[in-house]
Amino acid sequence: MGDRRMVNAEASGRRVLVTGGTGNLGRRVVPELLRAGLRVRVLTRRPAPAEVTGSGWQHVEWQQGDYHSGAGLAAALDDVDTLLHTAHDPQHPAQDLLGVERLLGYSRAAGLRHFVQVGIVGAAQVRGFAYYAAKTRAETLVAHSGLASSVFRATQFHSFVASLLLGLERLPVAVVPAGTLQPVDITEVAQALARHVIRAETGSEEFAGPEILSIADLTRLHLAARGLHRRVVPVRLPLAALRAVEAGVLTSSSAARGQVTFEQWLEGQVRGG
Repeated sequence: MGDRRMVNAEASGRRVLVTGGTGNLGRRVVPELLRAGLRVRVLTRRPAPAEVTGSGWQHVEWQQGDYHSGAGLAAALDDVDTLLHTAHDPQHPAQDLLGVERLLGYSRAAGLRHFVQVGIVGAAQVRGFAYYAAKTRAETLVAHSGLASSVFRATQFHSFVASLLLGLERLPVAVVPAGTLQPVDITEVAQALARHVIRAETGSEEFAGPEILSIADLTRLHLAARGLHRRVVPVRLPLAALRAVEAGVLTSSSAARGQVTFEQWLEGQVRGG
């Protein structure tokens, strides 16, 4: 209870603009910010979506706009203390990077107090993957923007890892890249990200899953959860990005860790959780 009162005191009266507030991470972090006492405004390309309105969401301020084009950004940033950039566009990384530049420009003009960029643990060490390169470049732009800023990085979400493994399990023998990952529960990430926003400290923070596991072991867990039996064969491939994964760059032994393991998450999916 004492921690909750402290958080509310730190957050009271502050307004945060969230990009990507209806996305996978954003729609989980918005309620956390609201519960902490922040006033939350969500930037959206369309009017308030019905699927995320309801309990708690009735207090959200909705602002139509597009960070790629800049439409609506001046109005969205009016009387805003913090911008939390959770939106991302993996299919169009160059356009997404231009969007970050546009957000920073409008934030400077608005006198923003704190800009929070969401990143990926180890992305800077992965070569040959345009999306990771854009995320890394975005961090550099934020750091040199002249704004008080911070970066919050997370490892891969459980659901993302599971979607990757589905594509590797279609053949009678599951041939998977060598390497390790550290999948994390997205709800725990949202909670940690909300605490990061509330503290409003500059610098960087990382949050990771509770276990570092080989892709082969993650595949075995995924197969077992679905009642499938496949031989799993890890292979080394001569691709720069996969060599980086093999070296473990997408994991962190020093980051704060969540508690929900990949196996526990899979069990929840089987139960319909």
